[in-house]
Amino acid sequence: MDKIHINLGSDSYDILIDNGLVGRAGPAIRDLTGASKAAIITEDGIDRLYGTGLVKSLEDAGIRTQMIVVPSSEKSRNLHLISKVYGALADFGLGSSDVLIALGGRVVGDITGFTAATWHRGISYIQFPTSVLSQIGSSIGGKITLDLDQGAGKNAVGTFYQPKGVFVDPGMAKTLPRRYFHNGLGEAVKLGCVADKNLFELFEKVSSDTEIYRVLPEIIRRCVTIKAHYVEIDPLSKGERRILDFGHTIGGAIERCYRYNDARITHGEATAIGMYLITRRSELEGLTKRGTTSRLEYVLKSLSLPISTSIPDDILFESLKHDKKIKGDVIQITLIKEIGEGFLYTIPVRELGKFIRK
Repeated sequence: MDKIHINLGSDSYDILIDNGLVGRAGPAIRDLTGASKAAIITEDGIDRLYGTGLVKSLEDAGIRTQMIVVPSSEKSRNLHLISKVYGALADFGLGSSDVLIALGGRVVGDITGFTAATWHRGISYIQFPTSVLSQIGSSIGGKITLDLDQGAGKNAVGTFYQPKGVFVDPGMAKTLPRRYFHNGLGEAVKLGCVADKNLFELFEKVSSDTEIYRVLPEIIRRCVTIKAHYVEIDPLSKGERRILDFGHTIGGAIERCYRYNDARITHGEATAIGMYLITRRSELEGLTKRGTTSRLEYVLKSLSLPISTSIPDDILFESLKHDKKIKGDVIQITLIKEIGEGFLYTIPVRELGKFIRK
């Protein structure tokens, strides 16, 4: 088992990585939280696939447990659904010394984190991410966001509230649909681009999903180590942690154009396009080492991730103007000097257009 520690003073916690964790996590959660009751917030399908095993492990450890199943759609990430969760917790009698457990992807993680931060003015919670994207990204760092609606209210409500622990079971990836497995791998490629050339080179060497599954624990360990480092040095994501936003400026604009509809484009797919387009331009500008774009293109295509969009340039540029990183008439974006070395770069907003030209 790999254990990666995040040092945040009184909010410090460990990330445990091992196959089969979901069926034997009960004693560790009991020892970590001291809870007598646990509410598992999970999503359609995951409740049957992994929820029953986690419930058994918790109850064998002496923790009375209840599952609360929510829709996995992005539309669930709102205050209306949180209100329903509060009602279920009240009926269950979950107290201030008990624990919430997020068993699912990013949507479930945000719902659980926000509920934990506000139930009884803050109780313990555990992240048990089930998608690669959440295992290496959203479950780590305590960043929690909700939507007010599907437009201007995207990520409008949120806070930072750290979990008591994160349990990562790489074996869960084998039950993901191929598209969503690769969606998460796009996030791993991003982390390799900005902070770990050896991680990126792993993707240059593998030639099939079978080979990726074989090295997946190493991929996850490297990604978690990167994320933990930036959370430690910038826990509130005000400065250096923004280096992890590589590809997000253009990717986020693409997601807005599609109204965050995963059926049309996933977060990892949009980020892949963003990484490619911004690197292609930064290489032309002499800000990125020559040949970097072609290496990135090879890896993204090998993972069946897109590198272009059919959204017209003018519409995409208008969407770019809604990026929350814009301050006045400038924006700070993440570029890479070469594979494994990212940096923050400030440009006028009017210059963003040249990064998306076909």
